[in-house]
Amino acid sequence: MADTSPIRDYSSSAGTPFYAYATEQMVSIVRAWAEHTWPITLDEAFLLRDQCGWTGAPHDGTFFTTPVSSGETDGTIMEDTRDRSLVNSIDARLTTWVPVELEARVSAITQSVYTDYRNALTTVYGPPKEGRDKFGPHSDWMLPSNASINLASVGTFVEVTINSPTETHNAALAAYYESKYGPDLP
Repeated sequence: MADTSPIRDYSSSAGTPFYAYATEQMVSIVRAWAEHTWPITLDEAFLLRDQCGWTGAPHDGTFFTTPVSSGETDGTIMEDTRDRSLVNSIDARLTTWVPVELEARVSAITQSVYTDYRNALTTVYGPPKEGRDKFGPHSDWMLPSNASINLASVGTFVEVTINSPTETHNAALAAYYESKYGPDLP
């Protein structure tokens, strides 16, 4: 019988508590956010957060914990700076975070999980724009709504950021200006 649990336990392989969303569950979470009608209000974001099984922090519901977090805050709903009733982006870890000194124990796991996630999202959204920075590989998808998805493997965890169409536009504009004028714009 196939394992249908939404969470995979890699703790015995990692030698430390380490969990990841099952690939199908990760796809459901990403689709719930990325394919939601934008703009997303803060109240709608809280409903989506709860539907994903995430728990808002008592002091500020824009911070949350996920079932893979080992109890620590591992996600953020970013409010739009111009209209604080709207959401700019969502950032969530899809695996447990472990300290960098344990990277050797989990890097093969995070790489495998990242690859599975990337392949699953490629099936849904088509080939991503792929890159690598000092933290590891990342994949980016631009959706027809102009919302965007960034999936990143950061050595000791895998995370996803989903940007609103407005935030996607602002990031593209900032990248253009930086490429044209350099990083030190006044």
